[in-house]
Amino acid sequence: MQLNAIDTDELKIIATILQDGLIEVNDVKYLPSIRSFVLMITRFMWEEKIVNKVNKRTKAVLVFEDVLSALAKNIDQNDKTKTIELVTFNFYPNKSKNIEIELLFKNDATIKLETEIIKCKLEDQGEPWSVENVK
Repeated sequence: MQLNAIDTDELKIIATILQDGLIEVNDVKYLPSIRSFVLMITRFMWEEKIVNKVNKRTKAVLVFEDVLSALAKNIDQNDKTKTIELVTFNFYPNKSKNIEIELLFKNDATIKLETEIIKCKLEDQGEPWSVENVK
């Protein structure tokens, strides 16, 4: 799967697809010199569950471009092997008329991105594998 988002409706689609995605802290990178935020996520393939009634996961790369800042809350960035579970995204304009995108995780963890525009890409990597259930 490969998707691009340039508005809130498209970003909602990506957020839905990534629900229950698993991310290792080590696989989250903010690259301020190129204004990008990148993460590798192991996503549950909801489309396989709905269409083929099978449980599969696959690795995917999620990239946000034109990112001005990134702030993590309640995520131990020293524990590189810790896995966090994505719940959804929130997004809204802030006081400086930029867009804030919040990645919300279980256990009250968040990553907040400030962007000038919505420019997001999701791309699956490698072959999917079977799992017993969503978790």
